[in-house]
Amino acid sequence: MDCKTIIFDLGGVILPLDVQSTIKKILALTGKDVKNWIQFGFPHDIIQKFELGKISERTFFEEMKDLLEFDDDIYYLKDAWNSMLLDIPKENIETLKELSKQHQLILLSNTCETHIKKFEQMLSDTHEISHLEELFNQVYFSCRMGLRKPDEKIFQKIIKDNNIDLHKAIYYDDTLTHIESAKTIGLNALLYPQNQLLDCVLQPITVNSLL
Repeated sequence: MDCKTIIFDLGGVILPLDVQSTIKKILALTGKDVKNWIQFGFPHDIIQKFELGKISERTFFEEMKDLLEFDDDIYYLKDAWNSMLLDIPKENIETLKELSKQHQLILLSNTCETHIKKFEQMLSDTHEISHLEELFNQVYFSCRMGLRKPDEKIFQKIIKDNNIDLHKAIYYDDTLTHIESAKTIGLNALLYPQNQLLDCVLQPITVNSLL
């Protein structure tokens, strides 16, 4: 496959996730189990709304505070929400830099402004990288697009914006529904094993045939 463009998901692919950390912290703070909230977007679609940019950070955490019947400062809920984000491994950054020499790299993430601020702070503190735009040709965040995976429109926009040849592009995501949606529009999409190093996954599957 003569691949010119590689599209990456962020959480679970480039940036490791520990969702259990958020679930455990919220349980300790409130006594409420929010596993289904995070997995399915319950309740009242507030997670989807936040990731679509339809509600502000303060509104999201105030609504969460009310739903969880939490009486303390929203700072603690925000800290718990961010605890799922782990630092991007140095190995992943090096792999992206190497790939960028010969490929158009695009990032596509369902995320919220709270997480963007957190992982950019982590990038700066640990790797002296201010923004993910330093590693990718284009970066797309759902909360700034008003679109969210698995909506086919989000893939169509990226393809149109970047004049992507579907026969020369590949997409990696750790969520099956996103992979299935991408495939419906003809994008070559592969399910990524969550939190594995890029080089370990791409080397046997992609890098040898693309570089």
